[in-house]
Amino acid sequence: MTFISNIQSVAKYESKLLIRSWFFRVFTVLAVSIVAFLNFGLFVSEDMGRVWIATSIPSNIPYLILLLLNTGQAVIAIFLASDFLKRDKKLDTSEVFYVRPLSNAEYVIGKIWGNLRVFLILNLIVIGITAAFNLTSGEVDWMSYIIYFLLISVPTLIFIIGLSIFLMLVLKNQALTFVILLGYIGLTVFYIEDKFYYLFDYMAYSLPLVKSTIVGFSNLGVILNHRAIYLFAGLAFVFFTICLFRRLPNSSRSNISWMFLAFGVILLSFTSGYWHIHSILYQSDIRAVYTNINNQYVATPKMAIYQYDLSVEQHPDNFSSEVTMIGTALESSNVFTFCLNPGLNIHSVHSGEHPLKFKRDKQIVLVDFGTNVAKGDTVSVTFEYDGQIDKSFCYLDIPPEMLQAPRKRFLFNIDKQYCFQTNNYLLLTPETYWYPRAGTSYSDKTPDWQQTYFSNYNLKVKPLPGLVPLSQGEGKSDEQGVYTFKGDFPSQTISLIIGNYQQKSVYSDSILCSIWHLEDHDYFTAVFDSIQDTIPWLIRNVKEQLERDYKLEYPFKRFSIIEVPVQFDSYERAWSQAQETVQPEMILFPEKGSLLNLDVKREVKDQIRWSKHGDREITVVEAQMRTFNNFAWTFMRTEGNYNFSLGSRGRTNFSAEANPYFLFPQIYNFRYNIFSSEWPVANRVIELYLQKKSENRGWEREINGISNNEKAILLLEKHTFKELLADVELRDLQNNIVGLEASRLFAVPEINIGVEAFRDSLYSLLKRNTFLNIKFENMLDTLGSISKTDIRSSLKEWEETTPLPFYSIGTPELTKVVDRGGEDKFVLRMMISNNSDYDGIIHIEIRQNNWWNQALDDPRASTKVRMPAHTSKEFVSVWEEQIRNVEINTMVSGNLPNVIEQSIGNFKQEKNKLVKDSIYVLPESSFDLPGEVIVDNEDSTLFVLSTPAVVGLLPKWLDEVEDTSFKYAGVPPWRPPLQWTATTNAGYYGKYIRSAYVIKSGDGSQTATWKVPVPESGQYDLFYHVYKDNELRWNNRARGEYHFKVMYDDDVEDAYINMRKANEGWEQVGTYFFNSDTIRVVLTDECKLRSVTADAVKIVKR
Repeated sequence: MTFISNIQSVAKYESKLLIRSWFFRVFTVLAVSIVAFLNFGLFVSEDMGRVWIATSIPSNIPYLILLLLNTGQAVIAIFLASDFLKRDKKLDTSEVFYVRPLSNAEYVIGKIWGNLRVFLILNLIVIGITAAFNLTSGEVDWMSYIIYFLLISVPTLIFIIGLSIFLMLVLKNQALTFVILLGYIGLTVFYIEDKFYYLFDYMAYSLPLVKSTIVGFSNLGVILNHRAIYLFAGLAFVFFTICLFRRLPNSSRSNISWMFLAFGVILLSFTSGYWHIHSILYQSDIRAVYTNINNQYVATPKMAIYQYDLSVEQHPDNFSSEVTMIGTALESSNVFTFCLNPGLNIHSVHSGEHPLKFKRDKQIVLVDFGTNVAKGDTVSVTFEYDGQIDKSFCYLDIPPEMLQAPRKRFLFNIDKQYCFQTNNYLLLTPETYWYPRAGTSYSDKTPDWQQTYFSNYNLKVKPLPGLVPLSQGEGKSDEQGVYTFKGDFPSQTISLIIGNYQQKSVYSDSILCSIWHLEDHDYFTAVFDSIQDTIPWLIRNVKEQLERDYKLEYPFKRFSIIEVPVQFDSYERAWSQAQETVQPEMILFPEKGSLLNLDVKREVKDQIRWSKHGDREITVVEAQMRTFNNFAWTFMRTEGNYNFSLGSRGRTNFSAEANPYFLFPQIYNFRYNIFSSEWPVANRVIELYLQKKSENRGWEREINGISNNEKAILLLEKHTFKELLADVELRDLQNNIVGLEASRLFAVPEINIGVEAFRDSLYSLLKRNTFLNIKFENMLDTLGSISKTDIRSSLKEWEETTPLPFYSIGTPELTKVVDRGGEDKFVLRMMISNNSDYDGIIHIEIRQNNWWNQALDDPRASTKVRMPAHTSKEFVSVWEEQIRNVEINTMVSGNLPNVIEQSIGNFKQEKNKLVKDSIYVLPESSFDLPGEVIVDNEDSTLFVLSTPAVVGLLPKWLDEVEDTSFKYAGVPPWRPPLQWTATTNAGYYGKYIRSAYVIKSGDGSQTATWKVPVPESGQYDLFYHVYKDNELRWNNRARGEYHFKVMYDDDVEDAYINMRKANEGWEQVGTYFFNSDTIRVVLTDECKLRSVTADAVKIVKR
């Protein structure tokens, strides 16, 4: 007891000193104030924006608060803990303790415990404040407060306090200790972050710690192992401090035991670290083994299964199943290949009453039927098995870096799981291979593995008492609690979910629309209480909108939104957009919509509040309808979350993730199956073509400086389509690559019979083959015969690089003509020239309204046109309404931007003129005017940039320009680059590539120089091509002049352009008499605006 009482005496004194410290008091006041403010914003205030993921899952409240507190207290603990020796000497108290009969252990442990418990008490105070606010929401996860306190705060404080005192003793320099530890914190938080599998994340800042209300922690073993690393490391530092403390010990051998204990505990820390890394690396290794096994068996004989009869029984720790399959042999053999998750144990395989021999190689099951089964013969086989799913078998095609990439929403790090098996919840999707399927799973050797077929499914499920199973088809239960599911249509796959579900449903157009939520998770019914009778009508509108957009019908009799744990994740595949979150008849939705900011109760209030600031205040009914429509939009949009990142200074990147809840697979992927042994991407080609994915419009392009479509085009110029499909590093561009090739594949037949006529032919073909397998090549032959085009021969181009044509685009002209009948007509003329050696195709769209992009209800308003090499075409069309906008999509070409929009303002007038629609084929033209000489920034021999300025090490490290595969980058006006950076924009000048260089305004040391050849002596007007960025467009107070130096005939003249007063386009710099054959125009970076743009100059002889 003396040992404990001595520690308590030292700790009591140390705690008093720490509490009296003004530094700690200030931190305490700030911490409590910030926590109270955050909780007020989360639970009380209606004016502050709420974070739905924080309040929808109750355990996320203590997670968020303790994570933020942990970051601050880790820094403060360094200052206070490492000061413990210096503080004693300063207060002359060290001798008092040194002469007392205290061992080193009692003294050091007492000092550390005194510091630690004050911080722990602060944590408990913060937890109490948070819990008090949390009570106002009505749902509190009390256990999570304790769990996160033990997982986040305790290991971090023990580690950082132990490390601080240890370093102080070793270095004997408080300032150096501060620098090293603060540098360590900065390194882990801002640079290392989640690198090295978040091994160095001692504050748990990047560790996936979100706890589901359905399954709890899905990675508890990983969490405990990770936190043990720092708990044991902190204790080891404490024990090492005891050994190193310069004070006479009570016994000559007393330090030896502490040294052994220190090495023992640090060994535990290293062991935990080893197992943490090993467990993650093992996943990659075993996945490679699974893929190699698939490669070995991918060419072995297999069947086409057309009937599945499944029986599943759920157990507390696993599930058992009996599956009977009826199928036809695709080739003659006595041994056929099946695939089943390697975590499931097969007890028997039989056909009828006859047992069959089988060989198991991980996931592969080779079944010997004992006799030769001829091609086309029908056989039956039954598997009996049980066990737990091996999750590492899922998504073998997804690269490890994508699997291990963090999944973060706000400050919450979420684990990734692909199935769940707990004592009260089960989630199995087709990706897990929870039932045997013919052939193998993913093979990187050949695409033959993924040939899927439509099958009929009958499923019987016996869940644990009190739980409800969900699957495709209508579910019926008997007196024994066994549920039966039978699908209305054949399906390619089936899924199974079992949980404590409750159903809310309505009928809309004879479709049973349901939300299946967990008990006590109904947070939406009361919100839409005023529109209960209107909801079926709103659902019908969504369904009709989806069918209208894609001209495909929703085929099922049911549609269910099923709540699943927040950790459930899925990926877009190379061969299909359909993710595991979308299953036939159902959407697997994150619990309480936590990942989608679906705080419907708050949104209804916001709708009413916002309307008060508008022209008309809306009613509660209208607010609920708007909120419901916004919820429905979640399933209609193609994009999911948007990601915005800043690279090196002046480089931005904006990207959109695919929407994992997009409804399109319900009307296409689960209804049609287009397959090809040579082109496994065939199904995706059609789905992207139907979604018009090659038409990449939007403000994302302006942010990135180059669109993903344009990146894909530049890649197709250097690599074949096949090569790009196999490149896993280009997964983010695969939609664009496939969409462009789909558009190019069908461009010629669209020209032959018209875009809408060709699409209608494709729709008709699909509808004739609903729930059937369609061979891609046969489909192309059918469409080719309709459009009088040999489409299949175009597939050869997919094995070659794509030569890119270049187009010169003239300015469209509009003339108002009064014809001889006295009627007003508008004649649109436009010239486009193909100046390359390669044939191409362009897409022209004509609109009435520039702002709303209002399309004309006229087939001529959207046309694709062949553009032979070295040929110009003049397009003449007659319209009854005034045309405001023309868009030219150069499709697969070398033009940047590849989509050019041209507005038409004024028009000319003519009378008594008869004009008709025509396309005139003319000789090639570059649209150059006589007497003009233009030098653009793309002219590498005539345009020169100054050498980048030398900067200090820190700015150089912070603003380092990373290597990129593409020349052009996004340039944010609020943070322009320190070096000349190339970007593209339709507002810049360019014959084929409309680009410019941008730099942050400076002192004039950075320059861009145009060397302009002068054809003959004489007087010339000098022009510069002006583009006004968003700073000038949005800020009326922005002022600045571009500073030029015009060098000619041994003279140097300064010239300026007032960017506020200048017009966009060619702006005159001045008039000069040139004798020399070359002049130089120099633009400096000296300007009061944020940035300077170097585009093009021209001279025109007078």
